[in-house]
Amino acid sequence: MKNLLLIYFVLCMPVAACYAQKDSIVLNENNKYTYFKVGSSLPGINLSALAAYLKKNLTGLQEIKAATQETEVSGRGGILVFKKGLLTGQEEGRLDYTVKIDFKESKYRLIVTNFEFIPYQRNRFGTFTAIDGVTVPLEKKDSRIGEKQLSLYLERAGSLGIKANELVQDFVNNKTSIKPGNSEIKKVDTQKW
Repeated sequence: MKNLLLIYFVLCMPVAACYAQKDSIVLNENNKYTYFKVGSSLPGINLSALAAYLKKNLTGLQEIKAATQETEVSGRGGILVFKKGLLTGQEEGRLDYTVKIDFKESKYRLIVTNFEFIPYQRNRFGTFTAIDGVTVPLEKKDSRIGEKQLSLYLERAGSLGIKANELVQDFVNNKTSIKPGNSEIKKVDTQKW
């Protein structure tokens, strides 16, 4: 009986995780699919170090920078989506996104939005490349994106948002990520010992 329960949980947990990821994507006030999280952070976070940390660890993040006023980190990226085949998957396209992290009063706001699908096609060399000039926002109903595909893309977007939030939480709650303060240098009188 224990073995049957263990098999049940092993088989059903990934399905539940997929639904949770899809449910983490919502529509914002501009009718754009968005991953939105607010969390607490330590004061004095080094935002340029956060940008470098995210660029290194977040899948597909191509460019990210800290804003000049030192309260925001923003960037763009893209992740590949695959068409499921019988034996292997092939590249179906790329899902581009934007990331924005705002800081104020010892808390942060993470927004992953502007999801756009760029379809791929096989070129004359046999590799898959983006079709020039074709970008489809996920909110827009298009013949290139079916309901099943949209569901898969939203799951990928949700898992990307969850991963980004985990990375930001790990960084902002780490005491080594705080900027060093202007501590005064101690002076010693070497004549008195």
